[in-house]
Amino acid sequence: MKYLLFSITAMMMIFFVQQLDAKTMDDNTKEMNDMVAMIEEQGLNLANLETTIRERRIIPEISRFIDNLKGYQLTMVDDDTYKLDANRRNNNGMNESLLIVRTYEKKNEYQVLYTISATEMTPEVLEKFQQKIKGVTKVIFTDKAQYFSCAQAWKNGIIDIVSFINFVKSELKMSIIDEVKEPDFTTWTGYTANWNQKIQQYDQEFNIQIAVREGIGDRTTVTIGTPILINEY
Repeated sequence: MKYLLFSITAMMMIFFVQQLDAKTMDDNTKEMNDMVAMIEEQGLNLANLETTIRERRIIPEISRFIDNLKGYQLTMVDDDTYKLDANRRNNNGMNESLLIVRTYEKKNEYQVLYTISATEMTPEVLEKFQQKIKGVTKVIFTDKAQYFSCAQAWKNGIIDIVSFINFVKSELKMSIIDEVKEPDFTTWTGYTANWNQKIQQYDQEFNIQIAVREGIGDRTTVTIGTPILINEY
């Protein structure tokens, strides 16, 4: 079931991404800080933090653009589509990847996708994480970029799901739009005015998703994503 839900989520991201308002880097930083603060206040162990930035943009001279990307070794992997990608692992507990794909929908238009994740959750790593996002935003993206963030945490044993979701609702002033319950797995889709980016679906807006899975190795896993979960939960 989790793979089906993840597939649906991925399709939703593709379908709704064009309906997303642009979100500033400051918006993204606030949302990440809110997620980390809630996880820490609930006594959970932060396991992974991930942000994806994506934008369709006109790049008149792609060769010059790539040459200006200091620190990234980009390799052309498809001559026909000018698809370039890069992936690197840092010694500071962070992974980065960069993908640039020509769309062919407009002249010199490219889809640029950058993802950064961290598994070592020291204050130093979290600070460096935000510095990396700030740096790549200035070099690669414009103010039209879209941000997606996701935090995953765990706790040994079972957590009180009702108390947890009530805590999140109170902290974010969040309204629940949809809830899916299974014996060991619950997801919520909701909306909070505390966060600026949102997705419009019919007559409803949402910008946060939460998943709680119990019983994996006697461990409860909690995932919070905005506006759509971007990793498998």
